Amino acid sequence: MSDRVFAPLLPMALVGTDRHAGGWPVWPGDHGALIAEAIGGDTPPATGLLRVAGVLALCHLAGSMGRPVTEQARPGADPDVLSPLEDMRLVALMEWVLQQGPVRLAGECLATLSQRGLRLPAALLPTALDASRRVMALRSWLAPVLGTTGCWLAAQREDWKHAVGVQTTSQSDEVVWLEGNLEQRSAFLRQERSTAPDQARERLIAVLPELAARERLELVQTLGVGLSLRDEPLLERLRTTDRGGEVRQAALSLLLRLPLAAHPRRAMARLAPLVTQHRGLIQKRWVVEAPAAAAADWAADQVEAKKPAHESLGERAWWLYQLARQVPLGWWTEHTGMAPKDLLAWSVKGDWNKALTRAWFEVLLATPEPDWADAFVHAPPDAVKGLDTHRLVPMLSRAARDARWEHVLQQGGAGAAAVLPELVAACQLQPGNAMARLSPGVSNRLMAWVQDRLAAQDAHQQWVVRNHLPDLCSIVDASALPALRALPRSADETAAMAELMHALAQIIDTREALETIR
Repeated sequence: MSDRVFAPLLPMALVGTDRHAGGWPVWPGDHGALIAEAIGGDTPPATGLLRVAGVLALCHLAGSMGRPVTEQARPGADPDVLSPLEDMRLVALMEWVLQQGPVRLAGECLATLSQRGLRLPAALLPTALDASRRVMALRSWLAPVLGTTGCWLAAQREDWKHAVGVQTTSQSDEVVWLEGNLEQRSAFLRQERSTAPDQARERLIAVLPELAARERLELVQTLGVGLSLRDEPLLERLRTTDRGGEVRQAALSLLLRLPLAAHPRRAMARLAPLVTQHRGLIQKRWVVEAPAAAAADWAADQVEAKKPAHESLGERAWWLYQLARQVPLGWWTEHTGMAPKDLLAWSVKGDWNKALTRAWFEVLLATPEPDWADAFVHAPPDAVKGLDTHRLVPMLSRAARDARWEHVLQQGGAGAAAVLPELVAACQLQPGNAMARLSPGVSNRLMAWVQDRLAAQDAHQQWVVRNHLPDLCSIVDASALPALRALPRSADETAAMAELMHALAQIIDTREALETIR
């Protein structure tokens, strides 16, 4: 609603009705007569101000006019290839989910319609478009179920136009690349990289000079799709000459995925003399030494000789850390013959543990490898001190994650509460993952722990559980839903708890309704 509607009331509202010396503004016409009646008599000024605001709001809404339409209102004559969702109970549930429910469940609703060849009914289109405006993760799932009317409607409002064109990011749709927003152009480029990587790379090269740093960063990251040595010249140029630090770092991370590229090979050659095998009295052992001095050619490869003032590592450790973070993790296992868990245990015994583990961790985030992730997640706390190893859990194999979660949930305590974000993150909404579920074993172990926590008297732990329950309810296996329905209710439960239980019931009903249309 336009702020101009309430402009005449602002002086009085800002200084307070008791301190405002002027009289009431005068409004003409019928609504002016209605306002005069509302503030007449002995109405206190504060009450009058609220009444006037209410009248103005209603009159403004009643008098709102859309923009004149000089063309066909919508392409209703075009046949829609998708049938609308006709289950009115599910329509009502989806409206709640799109407005208030977990994002993960909203994405699953849209993905289910797409799988069944259905489109959103007209009544849900504004709600769905508003939801995708608020939550970008929903946009790729919304596009396939908009239908003809939904695409037309999305084009009518500036804040809905993001939904127009995302579903048509095909190789031949040049309009999306030339005129789309950043998200649409990124989606276009990723699609083209999957089918014609060289063509997509040349397209990116052509526009890089005219892009802002944020746009360059977003589009350069699409090179991760179909990455090959043919991308090396562009990545090398970005690594050395791009004016954006984040873009240079993104290019370096992509080069780590190309061990045969010139930059990783130079980095491995620098590090090899520092990681050597020594013969002891009984057996050989590996030893790592930090550089004794900075080399003149480091600067060309983004290795800084001068340690930043805020850096906690010592000078030589700082040099070693920088060299190690430019080397693919596979080099360490090949060079030493040690498995990742053995390398972590070995580094703890040396003088340069913090520099090495910090470098390995950063490389692992850029180039996910399950064996290394498993080694970090299960390493002794002292070996990975200061590193957020929870970020690595999504890299673990499904069996390793499930075994870890079941063990932690069985142990209970603070550790069990700490894995709740991990469970949610493992099933978060992302391409190809709208239907992800926790395993039956993890789900039922989780529900047993939740029931114990809600029955406990620890207010903090109860709050932690309640905070995650809607998301967890969206991703647990169906076998755990009866336990969620059976959570005990109290006659004196708080309003917040009653609202939570209502939300859980809505989520369970939605999940069960989705099963009927699959």
